[in-house]
Amino acid sequence: MTVMIENEKLRALISEHGAELTSLIARDSAREYVWNGDAKYWKRHAPVLFPIEGKLKDDRYLADGREYHMTQHGFARDSDFDVVKKTDNMVVLELCSSEQTRTVYPYDFKLKITYELNGSTLKTKYEVTNTGNGTMYFGLGAHPAFSTLLKENDSFDDYVIEIEPETLTRIPLKNSLIDPKNSYQETCPELPVTHELFRNDALIYDLKQKPCSFTLKSTKHGHGVKVSSPDSKALGIWSSWPAEGQFVCIEPWWSVADTVDSDGRFETKYYTNTLDEGSSFHSGFEVTVF
Repeated sequence: MTVMIENEKLRALISEHGAELTSLIARDSAREYVWNGDAKYWKRHAPVLFPIEGKLKDDRYLADGREYHMTQHGFARDSDFDVVKKTDNMVVLELCSSEQTRTVYPYDFKLKITYELNGSTLKTKYEVTNTGNGTMYFGLGAHPAFSTLLKENDSFDDYVIEIEPETLTRIPLKNSLIDPKNSYQETCPELPVTHELFRNDALIYDLKQKPCSFTLKSTKHGHGVKVSSPDSKALGIWSSWPAEGQFVCIEPWWSVADTVDSDGRFETKYYTNTLDEGSSFHSGFEVTVF
């Protein structure tokens, strides 16, 4: 099922399957900011990445001496969430551990996602709670895809991404795994958007949990979205290649893919998150449309 929230400026649709944002529309113009999910290019809209972000080396990891198998981005995006609270402009969805999740992920957890509209901004809030015994390790990330067809006759190459701060650390990506030992500084206040930009997969920035914003906008009519995060560990920019989808993903992450030299242990995974039993993690990001 799909849940609708709205205020005087925006209307958002969120699917209970995956707690995925599927639509974000400006009510005055009917402008749709979220990618339409055309499977010819990429079938998703804004999947939730949990309990891993990105890919594991060989799609495997070790926890408490046992080997588990998990495919890219984890299972939350393909799980059914429960709606636990709803108002006109806000909804809270929840996913809890189960016998099924424990076959691939040994920890007991509760994942809550809140979507709330405030003016022209959609706020996404995450709460992860360790409901089991002992220490829990997890990854988390967002993967929203934004349309580059905001007006009729728009072209992908009409768009740019403005980055604040201008100088960031870029992490190379090799065969879907990160190579932080070869990270480098990159100064790029404005990034022209082209399909060729994504020939070698996503662009990954190490944000070191410092505030940042990435703004995707048209150079012709000026409309777009601003994605802001106060504390994400990294951020990915991605679009489909070689299929030339008309969207750009701007993805705040609180974890990353495995490193090229990963030893496979979840507790030593690069940028993994740790929760003591009974404790919770809180974070989130904002999308402002204009």
